[in-house]
Amino acid sequence: MEVIAPSAAWLTADLPGIGGILRERPEDFVVDELPLRPPSGHGDFARARIRKHGLSTPELQRRIGAALQLPTTEVGVAGMKDAVAVAWQWLSVPWKKEPKLSAATIKDVEIVEIARDHEPLHPGALAGNRFAITIRGVGPEQDALRRAEAILAVLAARGVPNFFGPQRFGVRGEGPELGRHLLAREPLKALDLFLGAPSPREGDPRAQAFRRAYEKRNYGEALSLVPGRLNGERRLLEQLVRGRRLEAVAGELAPATRRMALSAWQSLLFNRVVAARLAGLDAPLAGDLLVAEGAARGDDAVAARTCSDPVADTPAVRERKLHLTGPLYGERVALAGGAPGEIERAILGAERLPSGALVRPAGLSLWGERRALRFLARDLSVSALAGECSLVFAFVLPPGCFATALLAEVMKDAAPVI
Repeated sequence: MEVIAPSAAWLTADLPGIGGILRERPEDFVVDELPLRPPSGHGDFARARIRKHGLSTPELQRRIGAALQLPTTEVGVAGMKDAVAVAWQWLSVPWKKEPKLSAATIKDVEIVEIARDHEPLHPGALAGNRFAITIRGVGPEQDALRRAEAILAVLAARGVPNFFGPQRFGVRGEGPELGRHLLAREPLKALDLFLGAPSPREGDPRAQAFRRAYEKRNYGEALSLVPGRLNGERRLLEQLVRGRRLEAVAGELAPATRRMALSAWQSLLFNRVVAARLAGLDAPLAGDLLVAEGAARGDDAVAARTCSDPVADTPAVRERKLHLTGPLYGERVALAGGAPGEIERAILGAERLPSGALVRPAGLSLWGERRALRFLARDLSVSALAGECSLVFAFVLPPGCFATALLAEVMKDAAPVI
């Protein structure tokens, strides 16, 4: 439910988009991870730079683990990269596995370099991501180029709304609702959503068929139809086939599934805050919590500070040295004061969660943090592919920011998920 109506779907709503097709082929979406630091050259871990083609990061971890006879939990990564893309990505494994890694032949994966390091990679250990993205089917290139340049000029001056992209919310878009059921202590509803709720967005007819069978409580049929890649769903269906009660199985959602669902819920509510503040992304209000450009997310040393004098803070915000923030809601996150705080409390209140819902939900911690409402794209450029009705966009984004948020402003093809 949308609580605060946004003033427009996009920051550049008054400028026409270019339309077009994104990800017509993996080669149209190229991303290169920028590490925080180079490998140290010593230690108990191998850090590898790999090139993957048309492969998700979890599937990359699974294939590396299978090739090295290693649990996927020991294949460290710094970031999650899209499946429909060509990505240069860093990963880590124990150094004792380096000979197998060097000799491995892995489908859709090229090992570019290997170096020694003293620690494994953890999510977020990135300086940013460099993108080269082709949008096809935009019509006459010069017309599209002029429209794109006008939009990029606004985004360069005001920043890009820091929306989470649709990939954050699950293939069926089920993630936020699943997270809300967990927070509301509604395990049966969570299980029914996880195993049921067929959607054409899932694409695979087998996945839709097993979900329909589950909704009819035909657990054996559902188990026979579930695609092999859906290991979590298969595990729960096996328990139901063995006769375990729904109420018991509902408490068995994997921790990784719970974490992703709770993160999706946080992301959706954050998107609603961004939408509510969209027109004033560069206009601080009394009570806003501000963070400096380049500040690390979740770092207590660079905690957001309160805006007590909007007139004094406006120049730094408009010069993109300070950014307004919004909450990834959780037990410990501070909410803004004044009018910004009223918006944040209204969006959370509309969820109608029980008291204490954010305190260790479903056995997991959900601390929360502040996140900038906009981001800056560096090295931003666009060029035309002559005679191909296509434009190529190049830019560098901070870690945790979505290229699709920038491209949505340019294409005007789909509004943010709110």
